[in-house]
Amino acid sequence: MDFTLTLLGTGTSHGVPMIGCDCPVCHSTDPRDRHLRAAAWVHTDDTSVLIDVGPDLREQVIRQHVMRVDAVFLTHTHADHLHGIDDLRGFTRLCRQALPLYARKHDTDFIRNHFDYIFNDHDFKHGWFIPRIELRELDGQDLIRVGALPIQPIPLVHGHGHAMGYRIGNVAYLTDCSAIPESSYPLLQGLDAMVIDGLRWTPHYTHLCFEQAIAEAKRLQVPKTYLTHLTHDIAYAENQAKLPPGVFLAYDGLDITGTLAN
Repeated sequence: MDFTLTLLGTGTSHGVPMIGCDCPVCHSTDPRDRHLRAAAWVHTDDTSVLIDVGPDLREQVIRQHVMRVDAVFLTHTHADHLHGIDDLRGFTRLCRQALPLYARKHDTDFIRNHFDYIFNDHDFKHGWFIPRIELRELDGQDLIRVGALPIQPIPLVHGHGHAMGYRIGNVAYLTDCSAIPESSYPLLQGLDAMVIDGLRWTPHYTHLCFEQAIAEAKRLQVPKTYLTHLTHDIAYAENQAKLPPGVFLAYDGLDITGTLAN
């Protein structure tokens, strides 16, 4: 059975173009140089899952014509991955039920504390004008099934903190990481495609740079690797030509077809 992973956004926390910047990339007319904040949509005919809900969520789901969501999986609680959470009310209003949101315990605690208005409306006095969310803690590396989709959490290192990647079938989505723990490599064997953090050519302490991301792709022997979370340092046409075979710059709206094991 096939599924599609659509890249809703492929940019760093500032997005591209960046506020107050006059660089050539920020003024580029190439649509592949426009990057909303990083997020993904995994979908089949019957199942629809979001990975992250950043501040560009409304624009992203309208652009891709996302009409329903069955669950949300969070990578971590940085603003560029979480601060569109209120826009989930559009989906919970339509389905008239709570939407499960999966994250590590540290992250579910953060959400409950920082977005307390979502969880304090016990008498439903605000109706469907706030999102109805059911927080579900990820328990280690246990596989989660949402409809037809088996979703495997992949623990990652993100600077001094942690983030969660996800594997669906033969595709992995690993945004926002500076390293892959040794314990996560067995979960990433046999991939046909991987979306991985690749901020820019120069190193950064919280994100993989291009050279590091390419090294991970070689170690895992992934035939197709897509670099995401891109900065405004990276012009698509110029930099795609510099990448080795099988490594590609991601861009908003890119569809990656994956396969689920029978």
